[in-house]
Amino acid sequence: MLEKIIKSAIYGLTAILLAVFFHYIGWLRPVENIFVTVLSPLQGLVSVGSRSTGGFYDSWLRKRDLLAENQKLQNDLIKMSIDASKLKALEEENVILRKELNFIDEKKYKFVASKIITGVSDPLSQSVIINRGARDGIEKGLAVIAEGGVLVGKVIEVNQDYSKVLLLSDNKSRVAATIQNLDHTVGLVEGQYGLSFAMTNIPQNQDVKEGDLVVTSGLEGKIPKDLLIAKVETIKAVESEIFKTALLTPIVVLDNLSNVIVIIP
Repeated sequence: MLEKIIKSAIYGLTAILLAVFFHYIGWLRPVENIFVTVLSPLQGLVSVGSRSTGGFYDSWLRKRDLLAENQKLQNDLIKMSIDASKLKALEEENVILRKELNFIDEKKYKFVASKIITGVSDPLSQSVIINRGARDGIEKGLAVIAEGGVLVGKVIEVNQDYSKVLLLSDNKSRVAATIQNLDHTVGLVEGQYGLSFAMTNIPQNQDVKEGDLVVTSGLEGKIPKDLLIAKVETIKAVESEIFKTALLTPIVVLDNLSNVIVIIP
């Protein structure tokens, strides 16, 4: 067995040496040309396959980079939209604050600027919580105004750092008011269960018209006179009754309040 292996190795080595010798002297050139001719197409296929594989990899890399760039652009666009929204909100808030402060400056009132931090989650109540309290000089019964000096409610509860404001539309809200007509009609502005508010206790003989403005009367010690409240929308009158009622249209939308001012007497 060993002898066969040795013989096979000798024969193989001899064949290799002869092949090398015949190659150098040129005897194997015809055979080599035939092999080259036969194998050339296969080499071409291998080369094409290699180039194709390389091209696919390059294409995949470019696609991956484009997807990453596209995602970055989308993230940048979202961030820009958020920043633009914040800027617009700040600009609108700045405009409202300027109007409120201009009114305060004209009237020479003392005041505390505050921000609404939450609404009270009670379907029968129309009230909000502001971020100012006793340490800021807030007291119960003070007037709370919005843009242009429009009365929106009264302080009804005070804590050290925050207070509760009852809005005019709450059914428990009562504010002494005057209609700016020839008679300077006096009455009460009362909330209508969160829907709106109305002025009651108007004598039947008083001339009240649609569009008349309603302001605070000054009869409540902590609420200044002539703060704008609303305007008359319609009149409800029954001849057999002593008083009539004026349904009012709010000047500002109470649901959209964000910044308010508490007037300090």
